[in-house]
Amino acid sequence: MMLDRFVSFFLVHPLTASLVVAIPLALVPRSAEPQKPPMPPDEVARAVIRADSAGDWAALLRLAHPDALVQFRAIQVFQLGMLGVDRDGTDFPGMDSSSHARWTQALARHERFLLDSVFQVPTVDSLAHTSPDTVFARRVRQGFAIATEDSAESAARREPMYTVVGAVKAHDTLAYVVLVRPLKQPLGPIPELFRDYPRETQQTEVMVLRRHGLEWRSMLDPVSHAYGQIAPVEQEAPVEHEE
Repeated sequence: MMLDRFVSFFLVHPLTASLVVAIPLALVPRSAEPQKPPMPPDEVARAVIRADSAGDWAALLRLAHPDALVQFRAIQVFQLGMLGVDRDGTDFPGMDSSSHARWTQALARHERFLLDSVFQVPTVDSLAHTSPDTVFARRVRQGFAIATEDSAESAARREPMYTVVGAVKAHDTLAYVVLVRPLKQPLGPIPELFRDYPRETQQTEVMVLRRHGLEWRSMLDPVSHAYGQIAPVEQEAPVEHEE
């Protein structure tokens, strides 16, 4: 009986009936667009290498695992803290009081420069409480800025330093990517003392990747090693006193 009434209604009011059927169908959510599968570990490593070569610190940040950024911040805080220890220390064998004073002043200026100009925080404790993303971005951005000031270094960075050999998954959340980089060979004749010494033409490195959600992210080794180390303090030339 109900079916007969519906058929009769549909025949008498075809437009209304079609709307009644169409509206519920329109409310049914469409299936989500198929998402691209996450990049495999070796492709992530290649992306990291390309970003490093191009000086793209933002891309490096996107490809970094959050744990790697926390470790990076910890290294910066530790090294800045050690600058303070060296500055306030008193055990400098073989250094006279005048040289000691100049050295401690140089350490203090270097620490102040890093805090003010690189990390933009007032104290080492402030740095320890700054977002790891911010610490990484400010430190690496400064490193890239220094590299671009030197035209030779800038030209050298156009070519990727590393080549990906392959990747090995330890398990679902950990992978290792093997990298190689060529070693610069000395120009000119080799001294007799080193003629029989083995000459390595390339160096092998390993980049660790961990899953973050559905994506593989880099622990930034070995690419970030150069940025993880605080630049050494330049020793000042001794002051010559006029006689």
